[in-house]
Amino acid sequence: MRIRNIVLLFALFAFASSLAFVMVASPNNIALFLVIKNNVERKQPNEKWMKVKKSDLIYGGDFVRTQKESFTLIKFNDASTLRLGPNAEVQVYGEKDPASVNISSGDVGFQIAKRKSGKFEFTTPTSVASIRGTEGLLTVQLDGTDFLTIVEGLVRFANKSSNKFIDVGSGQTGRSSKDGSIIVRPSTQGDLNRLTNLDNELGQQQHKLEMWFRGSDGKLHKIIIESEK
Repeated sequence: MRIRNIVLLFALFAFASSLAFVMVASPNNIALFLVIKNNVERKQPNEKWMKVKKSDLIYGGDFVRTQKESFTLIKFNDASTLRLGPNAEVQVYGEKDPASVNISSGDVGFQIAKRKSGKFEFTTPTSVASIRGTEGLLTVQLDGTDFLTIVEGLVRFANKSSNKFIDVGSGQTGRSSKDGSIIVRPSTQGDLNRLTNLDNELGQQQHKLEMWFRGSDGKLHKIIIESEK
């Protein structure tokens, strides 16, 4: 009887420990890869980069990067989207919906869903862009210069070094530099072409993703996720 009790207690302890591990080690998914072109990778902090495929999930704190001639379209739970060009690297934050994205390098096109309260932030080594709902492109260069082009909406764009900020609206491009300077000017055709190139590479057609999951009733259910970009 005593041996049996010890075995039972050990089994219960192992089961409880496994539950605790799952709860601690599994953050909430906040997005998924809707389109993958060539080599795209993701990882959790302190883990190794792993190649991803279409429909793979993205969790709070994940890093995502694209290699040369690679692109990806990310769809968040709140229907916001990110479009990453080649040699881009970002880290996404959030518990259910996206709260912020840190961009280390590359072209990142975005459509952020409008919010009644709170804001979404892009951060870079040089700048912070505060968004409540808009469409545009943020380019982070390796020399510490950022370019923010807005197609629709209004964004508060701040330089971390000088604490200066500007408002960038539709048809405008802001430039924030490592030396603390920050300006706004009308967008050029070259600015707009960078965003158009992302759309062309990822396809202008409607993207459709079907996923199956087993519900609490034991039955299989299908969800369909669609995106225009």
